[in-house]
Parts: sequence; C-alpha cells; structure tokens
Amino acid sequence: MRKYPLPKNDRTIETHDVAEYCAKMCRELSDMARTHRLDLLGYLLLLAQKEAEARSGRTSEDEEPSELADAALDAE
Repeated sequence: MRKYPLPKNDRTIETHDVAEYCAKMCRELSDMARTHRLDLLGYLLLLAQKEAEARSGRTSEDEEPSELADAALDAE
C-alpha cells in the first residue's frame, strides 16, 4: 500500500484509511441527496460508498442487502 505523509506531522495515511474516509463521506452525502429527492445522485454516491468499502476491506454492518436495489428504483 502507498503511504502518504501528512503535512502537519509525521503520521502517514494509508490507502485503507483514505478508502474508509471516502466511504463515510459518500454515505453522508448520499443520505443528504436522497433526503432532498436527488435520487440518482444519492444512488451514485451509494455506489461510490460500496466501492470505497470494498477497497478498505470493510462493509457496512447496519445496512440491509436490498438498499442498493431500493436506491436504484428511487433513481428511476
């Protein structure tokens, strides 16, 4: 994995860390978009979340398996 140094200290960020952060942000943005009836955008952000989770090796525990299917129907 690549390591990226932070400018303010000596700690390094690994790709895994970035993927986890992206997954969290995509989830929050997806929820916001869907709340405001931006269903297609919400769906695309949910897909980005899933990709980020796959890259980080983590999946959402509180999520139902049909959530992507429901989001896809909403986006139509």
